[in-house]
Amino acid sequence: MNEQTQYLTNSLVEQLALMAMKDYGLTMIDALSLVYHSQWYEKVTDTDTGLYFQSPAYNYRLLRHEMAFGKVN
Repeated sequence: MNEQTQYLTNSLVEQLALMAMKDYGLTMIDALSLVYHSQWYEKVTDTDTGLYFQSPAYNYRLLRHEMAFGKVN
């Protein structure tokens, strides 16, 4: 993963953690743990998926789907 891709991925992680904190009342540590231990995180760090180019809202929908159904669509 190059520097630009890593920056975009880190930005998404931050945004998704903030959204999870707001929506689910999680602490920062719990929200980051949720994001980093998700199937979504595995997919976003695979540059072939292109998820790091998608909006935080799109990626958050994927994370919420995983939370509800146990897998990313």
